[in-house]
This record gives sequence, structure tokens and C-alpha cells, in this order.
Amino acid sequence: NTHFSSNPAAAMEVPEEALKALKAPQSYHKVYKEECVFDFTNPYAPEGLYVNLKTFQAVSKDFLPLDQKRNRNFPLYLHQSWTRKVKDEDKSEGEGQAKPTKFAVGVKGGFELPDSKIQVVKANAICLVSKEGKEVKRAVYDQESRKGFPAPLVQVVDSILNRTDSTESKDIFTGSLDEEVVESKFAKDLVQLDNGVKVPNDPDAWKCAESGLKKNLWLNLSTGYIGSGRKETGGTEAAIKHFEDTGRKYPLVVKLGTITPESADVYSYAENKMVLDPLLDAHLKHWGLDRSKLYKTDKDMTQIQIDAQSKAFEASAITGEEEQQKPVKGLGFQGLVNFGNSCYINSTLQMLMSIDEFKKRYVNHAESVFQRAPSDPGADITTQLCKLAVALNSTKYQTESEANKALKTKAKLPELGDPAIEIRPKMLKKAIAKDHYDFAGGRQQDAQEYILHVFKAISRDAGAFPNTPGAQDLTKLFEFALEEKTVDDQSKQVGLKVQNGQTFLTIPIPKASTKGSQHQGDGQPLEKKSKTDVEKKALPTEIVPVEKCFEQFCSPSMLEGYTSPVTQKKGVAFRSQKMRTFPQYLLIQMYRFEQVDRRAEGKGYQIQKIRRQVPMPQQLDLKALASTGLLENEKALPKAKKSKPKANDDIVAAVMNMGFTKNAAIRAAINTQNSGAEQAVMWVLGHTEDPDLNSPMDDDGDDEEADTDGVDPNAVAQIAAMGLPAKHAPKALKACNGDVGRAIEWLFSRQGQLDDESKAKVAKVEPGKNPDPSKYELLGFVSHIGDNAMSGHYVSHLKKGGKWALFNDNKITLCDKPPFGLGYIYLYKRI
Repeated sequence: NTHFSSNPAAAMEVPEEALKALKAPQSYHKVYKEECVFDFTNPYAPEGLYVNLKTFQAVSKDFLPLDQKRNRNFPLYLHQSWTRKVKDEDKSEGEGQAKPTKFAVGVKGGFELPDSKIQVVKANAICLVSKEGKEVKRAVYDQESRKGFPAPLVQVVDSILNRTDSTESKDIFTGSLDEEVVESKFAKDLVQLDNGVKVPNDPDAWKCAESGLKKNLWLNLSTGYIGSGRKETGGTEAAIKHFEDTGRKYPLVVKLGTITPESADVYSYAENKMVLDPLLDAHLKHWGLDRSKLYKTDKDMTQIQIDAQSKAFEASAITGEEEQQKPVKGLGFQGLVNFGNSCYINSTLQMLMSIDEFKKRYVNHAESVFQRAPSDPGADITTQLCKLAVALNSTKYQTESEANKALKTKAKLPELGDPAIEIRPKMLKKAIAKDHYDFAGGRQQDAQEYILHVFKAISRDAGAFPNTPGAQDLTKLFEFALEEKTVDDQSKQVGLKVQNGQTFLTIPIPKASTKGSQHQGDGQPLEKKSKTDVEKKALPTEIVPVEKCFEQFCSPSMLEGYTSPVTQKKGVAFRSQKMRTFPQYLLIQMYRFEQVDRRAEGKGYQIQKIRRQVPMPQQLDLKALASTGLLENEKALPKAKKSKPKANDDIVAAVMNMGFTKNAAIRAAINTQNSGAEQAVMWVLGHTEDPDLNSPMDDDGDDEEADTDGVDPNAVAQIAAMGLPAKHAPKALKACNGDVGRAIEWLFSRQGQLDDESKAKVAKVEPGKNPDPSKYELLGFVSHIGDNAMSGHYVSHLKKGGKWALFNDNKITLCDKPPFGLGYIYLYKRI
């Protein structure tokens, strides 16, 4: 039995050997203190959370025995127990008031909305745990009792409590649907009037100076005026009227109710967009606001935009009407909390984890994986995938506590969520994204690119640790080959080539007719759009049969500047593609985002969403996409003789004059297609860390990368001048139909990935007829709401037990009519 005491000196009898082993965590140590490294237990759980004082890793009560085995029976733990209660009404603002804490309340779309009525009470204790993983003694640890503990223990515990949890991202940007948020040009020299206005720190005291409204309030940082927002967001437009009435001299406003110590919504009327204010603390202090004591009480602009688009066709069609949604629970219906632009993670992981082979790999072998986890399980991909898979395939996190039910009633907050049963896969996010800047941050990302990165991480992990229980490269389930057919227009002969190792079938959506077409994706902040504009923009104007999409996928494209292997003369060729093999699981990406040229409008190149519907069938036959190989009436082109690329002597000499070796100079000239000395030098500067930079080049080239038929050499040179590998340029240009700008973006988004792909072991097949079964069944799909793949909101629809369900972050509902035509990524299984 556990012994409790408020007298630590008398109760603990801390072992001397354990005290000698204690060392406070340094800046380079990871501290996992807010979630178990093996499951999703957090300090809100009834049994609390235990932090090992030697490893700084938290475990739940269930994993104490394993933690003892892994860490040589080290007995000392910090126990954390967090509870919530209705905030005391009689405490005035200021000294002595507990600092509010954020937590989820089940807001539509999976976003958090803290409420001013709740406060968190945190209790800490020091525990002794036996070799068997049983807690045997516990002593309260607080400001008074800490004085009775040994100094080394106090130093370690205080360091842990003061550290930020390692799962917290340093990138606190929360994002917006349509904008890139940058620093306002007015922020540093902002004029602030000394007019005697003071704004109370109490949110209940805030109101619109014109209408008296208590929500959707904006504080003018120059004048101290509080006005409500625009009509389409539920306000009276008092804030912008004030900006106009004061001669448009005071443009910066901050939304009250979104201000926390970490973030806030700041808008610039002069710049017409959301902005950053690096001096916001000082600007708020001028009006009497202490940012450290403020917390969210209102929806931020991301939430408002999601809600606004929920009234539009696209969002309502994808997520369904709220009043018709039927919440569902049970095995396989576990939601994931959105912890800051993580919907792209939640939707894709839900879809992948619904696959039987993923369940077998990460659920059936979870116990063995945990037992053999490395010293940092929080950063281990396999461990964290097992942790997520086990949670998604159980009902452990679906039973609301009686304490939360009582709190909801007392606080009159019927939507208040229970933080003890919320799943936030933060450790998995960091483990997967540890070598990828974009996915490691807090911004929204493209779901398709994220799946590719997850596959890369899974494949790399399986190869690096083949002895892990159940080790298997699951990405092979999705691999297929494309057969590329090139018809030489001069000789009418045919060349065949196979692209192995494909994991996504990207299908184009034919362009809409001019009738009923509309301008989309203008990048205008929704804060300044009317409701009608939003609804118009979201409304798909055309339904395109999937057969038409497949037809365009297979249709030949013209290659100009093609050198005929028969005549040795330049001319044209026609290239088409079909599937040489069919995978066990097929991922189809609808090409819903395209780059459009708006330079004539002064907007440069912009990403535009294709909103046309493509109703995807639940039963799909890909027979029309199967490759045929060389037909009877076709004659094969002679294989082109590949010559070893030769470096330009003048370029090599110029690079060597800069102090680089001859081998480095040769590599630079060849990799920049001999485009010039400046480009070659830039290439060397960008590859100084390459281990083979000064080694002789291999004679053998990469066949796949060497195919430059129909590729403009000048375009290759432009890409090489950006410091990108010229050997990948032809592949990028072909993928982007020769568009240099898109090809550069394509390569930037796949930095390192292409080299990994070329080294990876893939099943290679030769050109020929595809003999594989071609029928598939739809398992699920990911949809996108918004204008841009890098913003907006992602959800997934999955078929569970014969029924379709919508997985919208932490909210799961049955879906009678899934939006099969509006998906972005579809998952099919071969039958």
C-alpha cells in the first residue's frame, strides 16, 4: 500500500544511491513531463502521471513496471496530478489569482476554446517506486514542503517543473486559412496616444464602445478604442469605422479574447491582412493590459474562417450539416485533438491506421516494441506509431470522467471536454518530422506531402532496425510501377520505359468549361470578405466523371526538341503513361491545386484550388489504366547510346581558380549542365558538406534521372542556378509540364527525398502487359476545406464495419452521404 505524508523528511527515507545519481536536466536534455511516452495518459488522469527523476521521462501507472526494468530500478519519481474547478468568483484581478490554463472544450472542427470560468489546480508529490513497479511511498511537494527534501532532489524537481515539455513546438504560429502572416510595417514605430484610456484585464468588462457587444472585439493599439468586428463575423464594424473616422492614421488592432502569453490575432487595416506585432507586450501594457494574465475567451481568425466556410457549400458538403451529424463512439472511432494546425496529421494518420496491415504491425507488436524501445522512446518512430495505433484501436480514451460531468454542470459549460481522455500525437509528430523543418513547425501542411514523408520515415526506420519486433516496410504495400510510352513522330517507332517505386497515382481534373466558371483562390483575407463571396468561392460549378480524369491521365503529351534515336534529328515525340503494376493499396491524389500566372495583375504566381467534383466510385476498376507493353503493330525504338557527360574545361578552370578541387569543379559543371561558371560555383557552395564532393565521378549514370528527352536545357540551368541538383531537374520539369517555377517548388518540397528514393530498394519490372487484378474497393479519403493545400482544414471519411464516418479531429460522426466527389486523397484496397 502507498504511504502518504506531508512530512517529507520523516516519510521518504530517500535511498542514498538514488540521491547520488540525481542530476538536473540541462538545456540539451529532453523532458517529457506532460504525457506518458508509451500511452496518452497525462496529469489530468485519475491516477496522475509519474516522471522518472533520472531519465526525465513520464510514464503512466500502468507502465511503471516497464520503466523500472528499463532504468535499472531507479526508484524516484515526480508525481503530477492536475484537476479543474470553477474559478473562485470572489478573487479580483491581479495578485493572487491563479494563472489560467488552456484546455479543449469540444469546439466544432476540433479547435480548443478555453473558458474564463475554469482554473487548473496542480498538485505535485515525490514517490518511491519498488522494483516491481508499485508505488510504496509518497510525500507532497510544494513551496513549503520542498524545504525538507534533500537539495539534489529539489534541484532536479524544480528544474523539471520549470522546463517546457519537449513535445511543445517552438513555432507557436497558429496560422490562417488564406494568408502568410508577417510582421506589420507599422509595428515598430506605432503611435500610441496618451489619452488616459485604460483597459481592464477582466474579459467580462470588455465591450464595444458603439454597440455594447461583448464578443468579437478589437482593441485599437494606437487609441485604446474597443470596437466590434465586421458584420460577416457577427459585429457592427465599429472597429473599422473608428479607423476610418480617425483619418486612417491608426491601423493596428488586436482581437480581445485571442491574447495569450504566446499568441494573439493582430490585424492591419492599412495592410488589409493579419500581421505580427513583435512589440505587442509593450503596446498592450500602454493600455493597462498584462499579457501574462490573459487567455483565450473568443475564437481566433482561423476558427472564424473555418466557421464561415462551414456555411459554404464545400465545407457543408464535406462535413455535413451540424444538426444532422450523429456522434459515434466505440472500437475504431477514436478522435484526435487538433493541437495547432494538426488536422493534416490527424486526417492522414486516421486513414493509414485503418489499414489492416498497419494494425497488425503497430498494435499486435506494441508490447514487444515498448519493451525494446531505445533510451528516448518519445523520439522513436516505431514506438510512437505503436502508441498511437493502440490508442486508436481501443476505447480507453472514450469514457468521460464523473468529475468532468460534474464540472460541466456546475460551470454551465455543456461542451466542456475532458482533457484526461484527449489524444494529441505530439511525440509522433516530432519523431516523424525531426529532419523536416516544415513538418516540425506549427504551420498547416499539404496532406499528400505529409504522407510521403511518413512513408519515408517508416521505410527508413524499417531498414535501420530490421530486428525490431514485427519489422516490416509497410510502404511496399503502396508501391507500383508506371510504364511510359514514347512515340517518335519521325520514325513512328515506340520506346518503353518503367518508373518503379511510385506510391501515389496523381490524377488530373480536366479544366472546367468557361460557362459558369468563376475566379477562385484570390488570397484575400476572409476578415474583409462578405458571406456571399465565401459561399460563391466554395461552390463547385462542374461535375467531372472519373473516366474523363483517367482519360486525361493516359492521353499523350507532346515533347518538343526530342532527338530521334532513328534519324538523330530533333523533332517531336508523344509521351503517354499507364500502370505497369497495380499495388495492394492504391493512393490516388486528385490534382486539386494548380499554379496560375497572375503576373498581369501584379500578383505573380499563385496557387489556385480546383473545386470541381469528381465522384469517385466505391468499386473501382482500373483496367483502362493497365499498360499493354509493345503492341503487335508497334516497332521498338533502338536504345539510345548513353554517353558519359563531359564537363566544360573553361567552367572547371574557373571553379578551380576559386580554390576548389578539380573533382569538385567537374561535379559542379556536370550537375549544372555546363550552364556557366557562376552556377557551378554556387553549386559547390551548396554541396560543401557532401562526403563525395572531392571524389571522382562514377562512370555509371542514373537512367531515370538521365532522361532529358523533351527537356529545355535552359530550364535545367535555371533550376541549377537555384542551388538545386541538376540531375533531378528533368524529372521535376516533366512532373510540372516544363514550368520552371513549379519545378523549383516541386524540388524544394522534396529535398533529400529524391536521393533517398534513388537509393531505396524497389521492386523493378520491365515494360510489358500489366497482368495484375485491377478491381479496388474504397476504404477512405481525405478532403480539404479552403483555398490552399498549405492552409484551410483537413478531414477524413473512413468506412468502418460497413458504415461511413467523418473523422473531424476529435469529433467523429456517422455519415449517410459521404462527399465522394470532393476528396483530395483516396485510399483503395485491391479485391
